[in-house]
Amino acid sequence: MRTAGEHARLWTAAGSPQVELLAARFEHFTFDRHSHEQLSVGVIEQGAEGLHVAGGKVVIPAGHLVILNPGQVHTGFAAAESGWRYRMFYFDTAMVDELAHEHLGVRNTWFQETAVRDAGLFARLRRVHQEQETATDPLTAESLLLDGLGAVLRRHARTGRASATGAPRGAGRGPELARQLLHDRWTEPVTVAELSAAAGMPRSSLIAAFRRAYGLPPHAYLLRLRANRARRLLLAGQRPAEVAAATGFADQAHLTRVCKRYFGVTPGAIRPRGPSWV
Repeated sequence: MRTAGEHARLWTAAGSPQVELLAARFEHFTFDRHSHEQLSVGVIEQGAEGLHVAGGKVVIPAGHLVILNPGQVHTGFAAAESGWRYRMFYFDTAMVDELAHEHLGVRNTWFQETAVRDAGLFARLRRVHQEQETATDPLTAESLLLDGLGAVLRRHARTGRASATGAPRGAGRGPELARQLLHDRWTEPVTVAELSAAAGMPRSSLIAAFRRAYGLPPHAYLLRLRANRARRLLLAGQRPAEVAAATGFADQAHLTRVCKRYFGVTPGAIRPRGPSWV
């Protein structure tokens, strides 16, 4: 995807379907509130990126890492007049858990800091990402990714579960039960009344409790869920029209708008592998 100085591409790492990669430059584009199912780790190469996360605004300047936990709701916008250029890794949680157990002796890890200053790791991850653009040997490509993720975990991960991941006090299991219904029926129309019945909570109370627990109201959470499923299918090589129909979007145009708002790319720029670009 290229638009007047802005460009972005999302693809799957060679030999490692558990890792997605994004290389992009944005000047004026702003991401809607969204989250990723994977651990998101990136390097800001030029300019500065701004994020709105729980707790306030964070600015990540060039030379810094950005790290977002799975499910962490955030926006993204230019925090410098020139915009920002960056590279992102999206590591599947099963892969993260496996390496965390190997390197730290535990499977549950999380990251406290969103903006991380670590010049050595920055340079290391940048090289790893650059290698993925032209990788032809899947063994080498995957080895580099595993080495890079291992370094991120050893240097910056915290063990155990983050305290903010559970439902808020007083809500009981209601939001969790409503969330499970969305996951079970993510391709189908779901009403607030059905969520309320599953949660055993009044509708207005459920929506507020759900937002506190997961950072988004139920309708936005469901849209995010569908978008993430669609991204996987696009990365597997399916056509956008087929993906839109399979993931509950009204049509291909609807899928295109959501992909752009959440991921910064149109479905045509999401592909298993593609030619390198600069």
